[in-house]
Amino acid sequence: MPGLATPPMSLGRLLAKVRRRAKLALTGEVATCFFDIDDRDLVSRLLAECGHEPLTGPPRAWAFANGRPTIGERLFELRDDLRTVFPLGLTPAQRGELFRWFCTHGEGCFGLEPADVLRRLFETDAAPDRGLVATYLVQPSWQSQWPDALTPAGWGRFKQGLAAEFGLRGRWFRRATLPPQPTASGELGVNAVGLFRYNSGLQQAAKDMVDALATAGVRLSLRDVPMPANWDGRPRTGFDGLERFPITIVNTGLDLAIPESYRLAGLHRRAGVYRIAVWFWELEQLPDAWRGRGADVDEIWAPTAFIAEAMKPLGKPVFPMLPSVCLPEFEPRSKAACGLDPDRFTFLFAFDMNSRLPRKNPLGLIEAFRLAFARSEPVELAIKVGEQDDRHSEWWSQLRRAAAAHGVTLLVRRLPRGELLSLMNAADAYVSLHRSEGLGLTMAEAMLLGKPAIATGYSGNLDFMTRENSWLVDWTPTAADPAMHAPPGTIWAEPSREHAAELMRQVVNQPRLAADRANRGRDELRALLAPAAAAQRMTSRLRAIAEARP
Repeated sequence: MPGLATPPMSLGRLLAKVRRRAKLALTGEVATCFFDIDDRDLVSRLLAECGHEPLTGPPRAWAFANGRPTIGERLFELRDDLRTVFPLGLTPAQRGELFRWFCTHGEGCFGLEPADVLRRLFETDAAPDRGLVATYLVQPSWQSQWPDALTPAGWGRFKQGLAAEFGLRGRWFRRATLPPQPTASGELGVNAVGLFRYNSGLQQAAKDMVDALATAGVRLSLRDVPMPANWDGRPRTGFDGLERFPITIVNTGLDLAIPESYRLAGLHRRAGVYRIAVWFWELEQLPDAWRGRGADVDEIWAPTAFIAEAMKPLGKPVFPMLPSVCLPEFEPRSKAACGLDPDRFTFLFAFDMNSRLPRKNPLGLIEAFRLAFARSEPVELAIKVGEQDDRHSEWWSQLRRAAAAHGVTLLVRRLPRGELLSLMNAADAYVSLHRSEGLGLTMAEAMLLGKPAIATGYSGNLDFMTRENSWLVDWTPTAADPAMHAPPGTIWAEPSREHAAELMRQVVNQPRLAADRANRGRDELRALLAPAAAAQRMTSRLRAIAEARP
């Protein structure tokens, strides 16, 4: 009757009612979902019960927006403290408590809103297992206690254990069933732990590795190590594998210790697994604080011979394992469309300021370029660098001053890989006067595009660059910059600006020589860095490991 207060409703009943009344676009659907006008009071009561402001604005203001179907899972991915306090937070048993905590304390955490978290809770609730599998995959203690939980034989024991430990009883729990689990056939099986959803060179390295293994028919269980920043927006599905196989390859940064990688991934380190680390590094020596990194692995795969030498002090067998570099399809674009001068011969260099300006040495490149060419000549140098942020302000000032003083084009933008390849393809040649590189990915990509490539004749790029397929710049040894946090006495290269200038003029003045050498480099790298070639290198070692194990 009008004027009578609405009777109280428990948080659990409110959530259940919202779930029934909300028009949800669950996994696999694409329709926009929102609460009807008649549901405004119901949702406002839910938010108020959880200590959140009530709904305001038009009915669609609190929508489960298309394109964000899994962002709510970030909460449980990145907060292992929440997984401890609310171990059943993705199930009907504790979803109300988790949602109340978020509305009271966690809004804005990782950019999440209440709708994001509710959607994730409703998605897991819609699964046959009612969120038990999603929880299991991020609870290392459960994985340890019930290692066969996600098998038909182990599911019942798993539920019995949960019932005993947490007192679970309700109808939802009794009816929770195990969904079909992925199966694959093949001679070899490998667990791969890496930064699969983190926009970075390490992501590309992990992807190229597993893609190459897949071409050889290797069975794969992929596990992502989530990072708060640079998330590429893909769901965890497909990157939530367990250590199913007897060999694991960990492909993360050397600065991330193996136990920390597993903790961040929510993954139990199963006993008896042979672990291989794939580590990139850019200097001849390792920081003293990292000398114990080898304790948690059985062997190390070094992407280049240069890295292999640096890894030897870790005390484990080190195998040079040149990775694959495969160019994805991209849309060719004109020079003008890429911000380059169509009437000039263009040298390009691309780097990220987070990779350290002293190591990448664009200032030396600018000086070498101006030694080679007068401003009146139809030649330009373009340097592509990621967008400026609050870090590295002094380096940014140095770069901008040098570029302005010498008439060099700065392309300050962050580009997806396809657009970066379009830019590299539009340029006439690529040049890097780095002081040290672990691999030198952009040099390899430019060569695969058939571009003349000039680079310092030092460090990881020498695994694929020779004086017959590219142009190598002379250098002298010098002390590494303290900004690299290297041990005292670490050296790197100081490339000769004069020799670099001579080689740049040669590329411009001898187009036939430049084309012939560039074509040779393209053909050699297509064979050397092909996924099939990398797969053969990796599977050969994996078979040797498998045969040597009891």
